[in-house]
Amino acid sequence: MEQSEAEFAPEMARHATAADLRAELGSHDLSRHLALFYRSNESQLAAVTAFLVKGLQSGHRCVYLLDVNTATDIKSALRRANVDVEQRINAGDFVIRDAEEVYLESGFNPTEMVSTLETEANASVADGYNGLWIAGENSWCFHTDQSFDHIVDFEADFDAACPELPVTALCQYDLDRFNGTSAAKALRTHAQIIYRTQLCKNPFYISPADYRSTDNSELNAQLMLEQAYSLTNARRDISDREQRLDIVNRVLRHNIRNDLNLVQGILEMVNETESLSAESHQRLAIAIEHAESVVEMADKARYIQQTTGNTTVEPQRLDSLIKTAIEEVTADYPAADVQRSGATGVTVLADTNLDVALREAIENGIIHQDTDSPTVVVSVLTAREDMAQIEIRNEGSIPNVERYTLEEGAETPLEHSSGLGLWLIKWIVENAHGSIRFPDSNAGEACLQIELYLVPS
Repeated sequence: MEQSEAEFAPEMARHATAADLRAELGSHDLSRHLALFYRSNESQLAAVTAFLVKGLQSGHRCVYLLDVNTATDIKSALRRANVDVEQRINAGDFVIRDAEEVYLESGFNPTEMVSTLETEANASVADGYNGLWIAGENSWCFHTDQSFDHIVDFEADFDAACPELPVTALCQYDLDRFNGTSAAKALRTHAQIIYRTQLCKNPFYISPADYRSTDNSELNAQLMLEQAYSLTNARRDISDREQRLDIVNRVLRHNIRNDLNLVQGILEMVNETESLSAESHQRLAIAIEHAESVVEMADKARYIQQTTGNTTVEPQRLDSLIKTAIEEVTADYPAADVQRSGATGVTVLADTNLDVALREAIENGIIHQDTDSPTVVVSVLTAREDMAQIEIRNEGSIPNVERYTLEEGAETPLEHSSGLGLWLIKWIVENAHGSIRFPDSNAGEACLQIELYLVPS
């Protein structure tokens, strides 16, 4: 097959990381048939590692089909992700095979290949796995005299069979070897793609039936152009809206804070007047308290924008984060008793601002207790193989309206939360595709549960 310049933008500085991709693979419903488009071996191995780690952790048998990379390359990449490769291979969880032998040993036959994959997937289920995850380097097709149209017909056949099979497949395309025409054909047979370490819904995908029913390349090109045009306009609309909201947000925060600081100062001066009645002093104290609350909220809104505006997801050890959060909060609230329990030595994929979320959660548990000596318990649980849970428990309760708006992720004119603290926690956790919940707890006890993806130890 002729090599030519692929019609894709170069992979320059990546905004998403391998950790981001692994979290995305865990938090999205994956298509049974994905494609990876890459230019560098580094980006290929990063994506493949994320895919295989997720497959292994979710209880699937994983198979890797080699062509350009060696078995040593794949094993080394998995070891860097803290996978015990030898143990997984010996247990039958992970298999490495030569792609050319699998596809071409008896001559390439698309129908037989689909049947073979179906047999392997069902055998994995029979062996106690949840199914089969398979990642293959599609450069094997350069070792056959078949046209790429014949190869991509197999992709369409497999795509048609995928919804009925317990299999998730990742087909890999090197954009420096597959030309633009071939890559465009491959695009049409995969509903989801990975590009620049980002999982994307593919706007150029067409169903197997539509793929087989048209030979009009001009029509397909037009479809791609229209979809790309619509997608570009949608992104531009989102960017414009975010810019306008950012301006409104900054102006409101600035004005509210400055004006209320002035109001607060005047109220405090008036409150010092000795001739006022006790009732007037009481009313002024209430007004000052509410002014202080709004000023604090404006400051927190500014802090939220700074904190969540530039996010990075990476592996983080919970022990040190929780220890520091407890020390900082108890320094501000020396009468509070904050206890740590549960698993230790746990590493999770998390936003680098997770420490902020933990401090906010612990402080929130302290200030909402009607006692001079509040107690908060922070627990780490690892009941699931792929998830860690951080529970913050304390006396009191979380109002239903707070629970509802946070779980729904939106507020309405009639139902809205009273502050920004829990929203800050939610946004930081969800940046790493985690979640927050309010599980049922004992009467008189509030519980906030944070779930994040585990990093293999």
